[in-house]
Amino acid sequence: MKPRHRGQPAAVKAGDHPKQFPRSLGKGLPLSAVLSAGVLCLGAHATIEASAPGQQDKNVETLVVIGQSGGHGNGPEYGYVTEEASVGNKDGMSVLETPQSVSVVNRELMEVQQPATTSQALRYFSGINSESYGGFGTHLDLTRIRGIAADYYLDGLRLISNVSTWSPQLEPYTLERIEVLRGPASALYGQGSGGGIINQVSRRPEAQSGHEMILRGGSFQHRQIGFDSTGALNEDSTWLYRFTGTGLDEHGQIEDTRHKRIYLAPALTWQPNERVSWTLLGTYSNEPELPDYNSLPAISLGLDGSRYPQINPDRNYTDMDYQGSSRKQHSVSSLLAVVVNSVWTFNSNLRYMNVDSKIQRTAVYGFEEQNDHLYLKGVYELAPASSQTWQFDNHVSGKVELGSTTHALILGADYAAGTLKSNSYRTESVLFDPYDPVNYRPDIVPDLSDSMQNWPYNMRQEFERLGIYAQNQIAWQSWRLTLSGRFDHASNDYRIRSYAPAWNIVEQNEQKWTWRAGLGYVSATGLAPYLSYSTLFDPQFGADYSGRPFVPVESAQAEAGLKYHPEGSATMLTAAVFQLNQENVKSGDTQHLGFWIQTGEIRSRGAEFQAMTALSDNLNLIAGYTFLDTTVTEDALYQGKHPTQTPEHSATLWLDHWFTGSLEDLRVGAGMRYLGSTWGNPSNTFKVPAVDLYDLAVSYDLFGLTDHEVTLSLNVSNLSDKQYTASCKSDLYCFIGQGRYATATLTFRW
Repeated sequence: MKPRHRGQPAAVKAGDHPKQFPRSLGKGLPLSAVLSAGVLCLGAHATIEASAPGQQDKNVETLVVIGQSGGHGNGPEYGYVTEEASVGNKDGMSVLETPQSVSVVNRELMEVQQPATTSQALRYFSGINSESYGGFGTHLDLTRIRGIAADYYLDGLRLISNVSTWSPQLEPYTLERIEVLRGPASALYGQGSGGGIINQVSRRPEAQSGHEMILRGGSFQHRQIGFDSTGALNEDSTWLYRFTGTGLDEHGQIEDTRHKRIYLAPALTWQPNERVSWTLLGTYSNEPELPDYNSLPAISLGLDGSRYPQINPDRNYTDMDYQGSSRKQHSVSSLLAVVVNSVWTFNSNLRYMNVDSKIQRTAVYGFEEQNDHLYLKGVYELAPASSQTWQFDNHVSGKVELGSTTHALILGADYAAGTLKSNSYRTESVLFDPYDPVNYRPDIVPDLSDSMQNWPYNMRQEFERLGIYAQNQIAWQSWRLTLSGRFDHASNDYRIRSYAPAWNIVEQNEQKWTWRAGLGYVSATGLAPYLSYSTLFDPQFGADYSGRPFVPVESAQAEAGLKYHPEGSATMLTAAVFQLNQENVKSGDTQHLGFWIQTGEIRSRGAEFQAMTALSDNLNLIAGYTFLDTTVTEDALYQGKHPTQTPEHSATLWLDHWFTGSLEDLRVGAGMRYLGSTWGNPSNTFKVPAVDLYDLAVSYDLFGLTDHEVTLSLNVSNLSDKQYTASCKSDLYCFIGQGRYATATLTFRW
């Protein structure tokens, strides 16, 4: 696909592709029910008013409300640069006017780099560390922003799932864009992580008909097929559809692992007039086989001053006769947007989601030294889990003129409720010899009956969350003052058995005010300095190994930054300095695999720089650098230490070039990722070495050879096949890096 800014840059809406088709209930219920009914009534009234004959405002432009509902965004794009993002205020807002650091991965960049996961799509953006689990984590999206875990969203609503099991994962081929907001966002989004928000935006139905099919093959017997079809269902284009899906079958980097997945994403939009749009989005994913990630002790990988030779990191130290992990997920989302009049718009977003997963594996659970020989310990584990969640987010937004000022207002309420169930059963550990050339795995017939009956870990949780929020962004000349406030109430009812026969019943009720204030200046040249302060409140799901429920996390961040984007250009430069303090941060339990603990307080401060620009009509550049100083400032054991899996320095550089003349259909891109060293355990006694990795992307449009829109592309990750350790959570749990991974893709469009 040729860059949108090739030649003279022109504003391109999301979904417009030159030469191609468009892409683009429980306690507290009375209060929540009253608020829900009130806001829904407002939405119904808005719909009636918008649809009434003779009531339409002729000055209202044709509504692309697909973007306003659910965080799709309507801003123009210039190559890799997107001018607006919904993640900063739930509706489309200029990135320059958002008083926090924002990045957008658009469809064009994803098509060039062909990421297999959302985590991989974020690898060239500053402040983001999304591949800490390396070769073991391709079926997981776990991301840290500024050293703190981030929350994943889909179309403006949070993805909620169990702790210590497989989280929902989306197929990037079904996404239009990925938006990142760095730092606390409770003032609008409510209870969430201090790292920030990663909002994954689905592809939406388009009026112009278009179809696409991909065939992909690659390393580790990778085989994938994908399709995307969109268009109108009737002559006046009031009914639109889109259907996107993929089928995947591949073997993992580690021997004897396999990943199978069917992923379907149907969508239907009803747009009866210029003011009303209602979109239904579905997702269905079935993964009967997952390539379980398996950590290894640092001593077995030559780290922490090990005196033993490194074991073969590509071997699978799991008893494959017992292997059987899987995941199923499905969701239905309703996104309604109504233009009430020339000032006000109403959005109502609703989702139901269900996730069923099972972990069945042999986990490497430590080591033992005998007669100057290293043995590993394997534990047979069974951990089924499920989650069922309901969410809605209703808000009105509009712009009001008061004297010489303009007020962009948002007022809304959101609600989430659900039931989470998780279980864990384990055998006693089994010693095995990882250096044995043949029998390097545990090999027993596991008996989990005693654990299931007498020493299980079971958790049942029912939760409700309600929030009311408001925001006013005041514009006066070139100044922008953003004020946001929110009140949250959360109730959690737990029933927990922590390796004991008796159930422990715990009830939690929490409430908190959070806020954000930001001041920015947007000059006519595209230069936009800003200051902001934001707070966060996040009641936690789950409990620690002993059965104690987690207490809420609280965060506060101060940030100053500078953004530069001349209007209509393919350049976006951002720089930011920040300090983020977070209390009761969750981190991996170094003594109990799959469990979490809470530390006292972590301070994260640093600086980020990000550049996206077209150096010429045919040459694109993405560059990023992050300096990050994270310190445990309060903790009984680790005060003054630095968290694991968090590099102090990291940098990225990506260049891609369209050739001209006889090679005008050829595009070549290359990238470098520098991942700085990280501490390997909470006590900071050893480090995981830094590594630099190289990626390659080559594509060729076969238009002239076939008279059809056909593209052949090659993408290679870790081009030199460098062997490295991605990160360690402790002395016992380290994760090898992803080796060289190459795929060839043939894309047909008509």
